[in-house]
Amino acid sequence: MVLDINKDITVAITAASYHGNKGAAAMLQSSIGQLFAKYGATLSINLMSTYPRSDRELLPYDFINVVPAKPEQVLFIAFPLAVFYFLFKWLPPVRWFVKRHPLLAAYLKTDIVLDMAGISFVDSRGFVMNTYAAVTMAIPLLMGVPVAKYSQALGPFSKLHNRMLAKMILPRLSLICARGKQTQQHLTELGVIKNVKPCADGAFSMPDDPAATARMQQLKQEDSFFTKPYIALSLSSVVEGRCAKLGIDYRQCMAQFIAHLNQQGYGALLIANAARAGNENPHNNDLPLCNAIFDGLTEKANVRWYDEEMTPEFIRELIGGAAMLVGSRFHAMIAALERQVPVLLIGWSHKYKEVLDMFGLGAQAVDYKELSLAGLNEMFGQAVACLDQTRQSIAAHLPDVLASSRENMLNVTQVIDALPTRDYSATVGPYLASRIGYAADEQVRANAASGGMVTALLCKLLRDNTIDGAWVTRGFVQDGRLCYDTKIATTEDEIKACSTSIYADIPLLKHLELLDDFSGKIAVVMLPCQMRALNAYLEKHPALREKVALRIALYCSGVHDDLCTTIPLRKKGIDLSRVSRVIYRRGHYRGRTIIELNDGSEQYISYKKTICAYKNAYFFTQKRCMRCADHFGQTADLSFGDVWLKAMKKNPIKHTSCVIRTPVGQQMYQSAVQSGDIIDFHFDRRRLVLSQKRALTFKHCGQWIANGKPKGQKPKLPHRLAYAIGRRNQAISFKHPKFIEKLPVWFVYYYMCFVRVLLSF
Repeated sequence: MVLDINKDITVAITAASYHGNKGAAAMLQSSIGQLFAKYGATLSINLMSTYPRSDRELLPYDFINVVPAKPEQVLFIAFPLAVFYFLFKWLPPVRWFVKRHPLLAAYLKTDIVLDMAGISFVDSRGFVMNTYAAVTMAIPLLMGVPVAKYSQALGPFSKLHNRMLAKMILPRLSLICARGKQTQQHLTELGVIKNVKPCADGAFSMPDDPAATARMQQLKQEDSFFTKPYIALSLSSVVEGRCAKLGIDYRQCMAQFIAHLNQQGYGALLIANAARAGNENPHNNDLPLCNAIFDGLTEKANVRWYDEEMTPEFIRELIGGAAMLVGSRFHAMIAALERQVPVLLIGWSHKYKEVLDMFGLGAQAVDYKELSLAGLNEMFGQAVACLDQTRQSIAAHLPDVLASSRENMLNVTQVIDALPTRDYSATVGPYLASRIGYAADEQVRANAASGGMVTALLCKLLRDNTIDGAWVTRGFVQDGRLCYDTKIATTEDEIKACSTSIYADIPLLKHLELLDDFSGKIAVVMLPCQMRALNAYLEKHPALREKVALRIALYCSGVHDDLCTTIPLRKKGIDLSRVSRVIYRRGHYRGRTIIELNDGSEQYISYKKTICAYKNAYFFTQKRCMRCADHFGQTADLSFGDVWLKAMKKNPIKHTSCVIRTPVGQQMYQSAVQSGDIIDFHFDRRRLVLSQKRALTFKHCGQWIANGKPKGQKPKLPHRLAYAIGRRNQAISFKHPKFIEKLPVWFVYYYMCFVRVLLSF
């Protein structure tokens, strides 16, 4: 179904990452998957990451933007700037200055912040961690962005500093999902009630990954260890550190427990549910601990350990095959319960017990302070004796817990749906997705005005016999006059020869006999106004409509009389009688104009300071274009155009943006992506609109005037001034073309720059 949603959704996620804690990664996978299922291509994610470089390497979706959010930057730079913004945001220079910081700039483009800390505002976390949790929430609140807490453990709030921070932050949140009854009771005692919803942990609803399932099946085939009873051990550097403060040797205890498991006939599988490959720092990293324990074992034949950073889905597959999980990582417990595997937990917070209570298994959690080998062996024996009863209890309670887990996202989306909308539907039109990318073939890109996606797509469709031809147009010069040749191209070379843009008013619909005379399937490439007229014609001629397999529209800010080209060329001393073709734009970003001469040589001039200057000052623009609202070609299957964003200036490869509007267009576009002819990425509508901001601003002014200057849509004063200048320039250029020709080219360029500056406000 074609989306016509009035708002794009940008969600910032804090206190979670793909690198490090795999419990946080599981919550990310669960939440993002559910968000995408609801909002589709309108969704963008800003992942505020403490491990930005590693997270970028692990991203499973291309609509996730990783924003660096290292703790020292958050505490000592972002937070003071957020306070500064809160106090002085009414000053334009302050807003401009704050937007220079990437983290704050991302928050200003965010609709809602989703905090995924597994546990926060807890007395035992100490002053530093609780302060950091408060600052993380305070920054978006200071910048006017609503915040919701995904299901997590909170409290107790007995210590003064923690209680003060919690009372300052938590009541101001839009939503708090309490992970259990004890957390809910702590919040009630604090006086936080109105914005609290009880929900099971979000990781319960993480979907399966076929790749992880396939890998587990392969392990079972290759290693007989996984066909016999084994115990999964999720070890924790956090619990080890807490035990060390009490003089408890966690490593030795777990090593001896592994030996005990082997003596009882069980295999032992070590799991690092927090992993940072290549790093020996134990923070969010159980790899060094697991390596040390495994290396110290005297008997390893019935022990398995994989020294690698695994996905949360594969960790769940490993745990799912175990007879029992014994461990200290919270989300390893979640994975076990979701797969109906009995658990025995060595924990440090109420968060373990309150989840186990949901399954009637609260007695299966032991506090780390009570850890001893004898006690652990005894508890394990008791747990083994009632395995069947435990499995039955898990199975009985699991459906309700899974439903409660999904309540997380239901509550979050209710908050999102109540937010003010950013209406792009009238500007962009109905669509399935928006993408950005380029042709994989470097030669195709070299001959194109932008990223060459249209040429690459048409060639792919022709090669696969999806179409038999493409209606394309090529400009040339004959006897000193600009001319054009339009035809049905039936070879890739013919398509490639027409790959660049033509900035002229070409009456393509006068050549509809091309459709009549062609017997196969056709793709058409037209401007928005031409596409609307073609659609109207095809509605009256069903036989022709069946021939048009794909309709491609090009973004258009207006078409121009030939004088818009010939005057600047003459001003540059170019004799059109010696010219065979004008290639308006090739090369990086705005590119340059190439003049092909009759003798086979080429001459180059600046496109930006010649033809573009006249065009963007609205000299010789057709009158009908001054109030045209359809910039993006809303009636096509696919729309393509340039990406005028600052970031593109630094990108060595020029890109094209694409709006996918119909299932037919999506199918053909995806075929080119899957074959490798097109390389593409997610591109949300906010950036799509921003990439065409000046043209759209000008069109908005034209529509505002055409609609009788309605209230509530009044453009800014600089925009209205720019439109007035443009409209005057258009009229004067047709009435007094000789006067325009007398103007120096440099003057026209700076005059155009002035108009563009007005449109940039």
